[in-house]
Amino acid sequence: MIHPTYFRKGIAEQLLCFIEEYEYTAKKVIVSTGSKNFPAIHLYKKCEYFKKGERQVTERLTLTVFEKVLR
Repeated sequence: MIHPTYFRKGIAEQLLCFIEEYEYTAKKVIVSTGSKNFPAIHLYKKCEYFKKGERQVTERLTLTVFEKVLR
């Protein structure tokens, strides 16, 4: 999660890259975001994460789950 003051500075993408490199023995990374959080969805797609599904959390909140298989 990135504080709104620091949106649009590439921090979230840097964090994803760090996790993917740091956890070099991991076979995949699974992330989720609110289904209406279009900037986060765009970021995950840009970083080659694929939509795996959606989960209804409450009447007003749905999460979209993404996954990336690592090399």
